Amino acid sequence: MTASRNHRLGILIVALATIVAFAGIEPAYAQEYKETFNAGLEAARAKDLPAALEHFADAADAAEAEGDAEVERRSREFIARIEYSVGIGLINSEKYDEAISHFENGINQYSTYPKNFLARASALKKKGEVDAAMAGFVQTIGVALAASDTKTANSAEKAIRQHYIYLASSALSRNGVRTSSADADEALTHLETLLAVVDADSDVFYYLAEVHKIKGEFQDAVSMADQALDIHRGSRTDKAKIYYVKGEALMSLGNNSDAKSAFQNAAYGSYKQSAEHFLETLGTE
Repeated sequence: MTASRNHRLGILIVALATIVAFAGIEPAYAQEYKETFNAGLEAARAKDLPAALEHFADAADAAEAEGDAEVERRSREFIARIEYSVGIGLINSEKYDEAISHFENGINQYSTYPKNFLARASALKKKGEVDAAMAGFVQTIGVALAASDTKTANSAEKAIRQHYIYLASSALSRNGVRTSSADADEALTHLETLLAVVDADSDVFYYLAEVHKIKGEFQDAVSMADQALDIHRGSRTDKAKIYYVKGEALMSLGNNSDAKSAFQNAAYGSYKQSAEHFLETLGTE
């Protein structure tokens, strides 16, 4: 009886082993990927990032095969965060191509982590690939807002504004005080490109006011200056320059009373002497 029982037990064991082998899964494999994930955590804590990346990649692939979406997601998110950290270090060393490769692997592994998009765009800009960088910043905004990461979205918007405002400012200052209508048109093109992808801030409205003033569109210049003042949150010096361009436009319109008021507010910092000169020129009413 005992021999018969052992024989049946042996057949059962062989059958179970055959089923497991057929499925291509070792009996302990279901837990192995979790151990691999934990090994990734330990390597990350020890700052052994290459090992951490390898462990998390293995854990992610195994978890995906097992249908464990949570471990897969966490593994790929850790990969994205590590790749971001490695890439930033490479940017600081001016190894932009290597940095971009790490950011892109992070994006491929976990496409909802916005910082890799932002960092890739920044690296592209530092490489001089400006068009690709600007497109990357725009993409970053969408990914960041979808992830409720307003800080990263704001950083991308700021990068876009700074670039196009720099171009507009350069066009307007190219010929000093003799800025031409062509220079103003060039600046306007840069500002319109900016406005096609992000909202205007105070600086954008200020430069629009300068553009309209140069083109002789003085009422539009006053309107842009007023919008700049409405949302201005910067320094008193920055506010003075907005009042200054408003004063110039109002003076050109023959509205001396309001021009004087604008120049009084502009009489600060580097604008103080010029604003006071116009106040003396306008005299008293």
